[in-house]
Amino acid sequence: MTRPDAPPGVLRRWLTDPLAPQLVLAAGAVAVVLAGWAVAAWAVLGGLAGYALSGSV
Repeated sequence: MTRPDAPPGVLRRWLTDPLAPQLVLAAGAVAVVLAGWAVAAWAVLGGLAGYALSGSV
């Protein structure tokens, strides 16, 4: 949540930052590895690699 005195574009800027999807995918990879779902872990890691290689970063 943003501070009440923050400019209105701060949250939008953070959500559109290239680091946000990487953090979500990395957290997802850790979660599925800990859950023991090997196929899902490879799928999430593939998504992270594809995002990184697509030039979006």
